[in-house]
Amino acid sequence: MLPSNAKPLPHLQATPAQVAASWTQEQPIVALIGNGKHAKWSRWSIIAPATGERLSLRGTDAMEKLRSRMQENTGTTLLPNWIGYLGYELGLAIEPTIAALPKQDWPLVDLVWCDKALVHDAKNDAWWSIGGLEAPHVVPKESADFICSPLIDENGDASFTNAVKSAIEYIHAGDIFQANITRRFTANVEGNIRGAALSMLGNQGGWFGAWIEFPDEGRFLLSMSPELFLQVNAQTGEIITRPMKGTRPEQDAPELLLQSDKDAAELHMIVDLMRNDLGRICSFGSIDVRHARSIEKHPTVWQCVGEVRGKLREGATMCDVLEATFPAGSITGVPKIRAMQIIEELENSPRGPYCGAIGILGNSSMLNVGIRTALFSGSQDPASFNGNMKYSTGCGIVAESDPIAELEESEVKTYILKSLLKSPAFPLT
Repeated sequence: MLPSNAKPLPHLQATPAQVAASWTQEQPIVALIGNGKHAKWSRWSIIAPATGERLSLRGTDAMEKLRSRMQENTGTTLLPNWIGYLGYELGLAIEPTIAALPKQDWPLVDLVWCDKALVHDAKNDAWWSIGGLEAPHVVPKESADFICSPLIDENGDASFTNAVKSAIEYIHAGDIFQANITRRFTANVEGNIRGAALSMLGNQGGWFGAWIEFPDEGRFLLSMSPELFLQVNAQTGEIITRPMKGTRPEQDAPELLLQSDKDAAELHMIVDLMRNDLGRICSFGSIDVRHARSIEKHPTVWQCVGEVRGKLREGATMCDVLEATFPAGSITGVPKIRAMQIIEELENSPRGPYCGAIGILGNSSMLNVGIRTALFSGSQDPASFNGNMKYSTGCGIVAESDPIAELEESEVKTYILKSLLKSPAFPLT
């Protein structure tokens, strides 16, 4: 994980959210913040100035350009490396037979080169400096001055339930076995979105949380994702994916989720899809379904998760991995290409970074699935922002799906954000 130039910072005694919140307002940041509650999966947090080289790509040749730039990167640790996101529609550039690229506000790929960073190890509660980066002076922060209007479904409940019904019809017709159908919510926002976002990550967050700033374009991204898309170790060649399917609110008994045949079918299909995707770039016989289905507690919800591992074929690059696996099966469906074609038909706006992947991209990589993700667009200063926020949720639709139940599940997936937005304050200490 840590490069050879990493230096310990024993004097730094603060949480990753507190350190990021103490960053100078004059300098944009990228912050990957795990909530630290799982020693294995949310162990590392990385905070870096977003002042390095930008790689911002649009158009059908985005994957070709990404491959060209990635060939220049030969590191085997997570840093130095690119940090940012890959938008869902990059999948249309990888497989152009799915649909034409739609016009969208966010680039398909937006990455920042980070050769300096502060890294926190939650397992040992220790900080490290990469590339000689100095830590900011951490002081207690007051609650963020932040106002957000109620979340409003852009298209209404009926639009979503009708899309679910259409997906079920496609399943009964034999086109697909499963598709992930999403809703789009929007709200007006003003105030200190950096402070509010970092407070959210510090209080609830996700195992693979992120706050990324692109202030020149007035774009900011908050992700509280619980789902690991890919973890790649360039030294060992090991690749891991942990697809999630099946959600219940935290007040429900977890046994209700475990006993659901419908939810089990959702996950088993996606585990099989991801196993096949990894098989395209892994050594023969190396694929191992480590866990077919287990249950985990995440902020506000119970989730069912599978885990698949493999060993990359010799010579396989990270771009080879992306072309074989992107986007994640849990937010597309089975079979993937036909499911994505149906998604393009049934959803009336691009997903953008939502349902893409967010994190570190290099020979060694760690990328989440871009769910529980809010996109902010508006003014350039994150401390006095004025603009809008978009937040989306999705559900895996199978033959047994009930449109009203799926509508309710899509609401459950807004709870992590709504519970924080309802709070009168966003304490950072």
